Amino acid sequence: MKTVYETYQNEMMYPDLDIHQACRRLSQAIQCRTTSYVDVSKVDDAQFKRLHDVIRTSFPQVMHHGEVSMHGNSMLIKLTGSDQTLKPILLMSHLDVVPVVKGTEKDWTYGPYSGAIADGMIWGRGALDIKNMVFAILEAVEYCLTHAMNLKRTIYCAFGEDEETCNTGSARMAAYLKKQGVQLEFVLDEGGGEIIDGDVYGAKGSLVSSICLSEKGYADLLLEAKSVGGHSSNPVHGTSLGHLAKAITAIAEHPLPARLSELNKAALRTLAPKINQEPMKTYVSSIEAHENAILDYYLNSEELYNQVSTTIAPTMICEGAQAGNVMPQNMWAVINFRLACHDSIDTLLEACSKLVGDEIKCSYIQANDASAISRYDSYGYQKLTETLQTFFGGVSFIPNLVTGSTDARNYECICDTVLRYGPFIEEAEIVSKGVHGTNERISIRAYAQGIRSLIHLIQQTCK
Repeated sequence: MKTVYETYQNEMMYPDLDIHQACRRLSQAIQCRTTSYVDVSKVDDAQFKRLHDVIRTSFPQVMHHGEVSMHGNSMLIKLTGSDQTLKPILLMSHLDVVPVVKGTEKDWTYGPYSGAIADGMIWGRGALDIKNMVFAILEAVEYCLTHAMNLKRTIYCAFGEDEETCNTGSARMAAYLKKQGVQLEFVLDEGGGEIIDGDVYGAKGSLVSSICLSEKGYADLLLEAKSVGGHSSNPVHGTSLGHLAKAITAIAEHPLPARLSELNKAALRTLAPKINQEPMKTYVSSIEAHENAILDYYLNSEELYNQVSTTIAPTMICEGAQAGNVMPQNMWAVINFRLACHDSIDTLLEACSKLVGDEIKCSYIQANDASAISRYDSYGYQKLTETLQTFFGGVSFIPNLVTGSTDARNYECICDTVLRYGPFIEEAEIVSKGVHGTNERISIRAYAQGIRSLIHLIQQTCK
């Protein structure tokens, strides 16, 4: 498989785009330590204000033409178009970042909040997740306005403050727009943005990238085992730790039934002309007739199984007894689930409660169902696909789902086309090790190509 940079094309489009200054502005944003926490008392509001100020001073045309409203630390910018019969679009991202793990600061090649521009990269927390998209959106809008583009369609730029934790910022902005009666043509958020070898789908020799139209549900299930403890010489009724271990094992070994969704089928129909390897070549010739076989294929693939199933990941357990000859008292554990679109948090809780029996109490710490599936026959999906094909050659773009989560789901109340794709296509190793990790960084080439993609999308949909 060739490198992702070899797919880049039309890099000379918009030759007067000042990439050097764009990188400098992103660097300034990274230097703002806008970390979000579930415990909001830990949030440093001054750092968010600092970032707001960077935005206000960096994009004079956006500020001149736009109407800014603040929703807590979240920022919503409205750029009114001349044709009010056209539904607006909303370009979104988030201002917050995850913390840098204490003690790892020295492991960074450049400081985690340095915003260093070095070695062809922009370094620091937020470079990939996802201040790059915040500032690329603003760079693209600023470029269009500077070049006297007449906006026919209204553009909203929505930047949330806590996507990494509670998603309250995007929820407030969505509620604000709904109250105003806004209905959107499409939303574009982060998600997707990877190019993989099509061999995963049986499309040998092809490159594939997913435009994500849905995201899985999320649940943190708390398991609690009560016990008075006692001497370990008399475990007549077992121990709380033993009961908890059995409960975790029972749940992990009994996943909910997997199913091929309509979105999975749409992905295969889109990719079918490229699928040249058996057994998938036969399977996609009649997807409905071979649905069970395709499901088995997905379930036996490390790359695909989580697209058709609710995943189960035991993640936390409390400390047991303080000595080897003491039975533990009350204990708890947490299992994280990412719910497939055909499952619900209600059916999951019921199934888990039946599996663990009366000794264990099951309850949710937090939980939400999978998002709606957005339209892939829509104007927004078509225009985004055309834009991506303009800048990334030889790639097949397919509708798919995010196996993680974003805050884009909050806008489903005012939009039926919520697209998740960040056009900052990087090498897999940089993404896998950098997002939420040490040495987070983005190449200048990838950042520039993302800006070009967003300029083009705005020109194609709002001009």
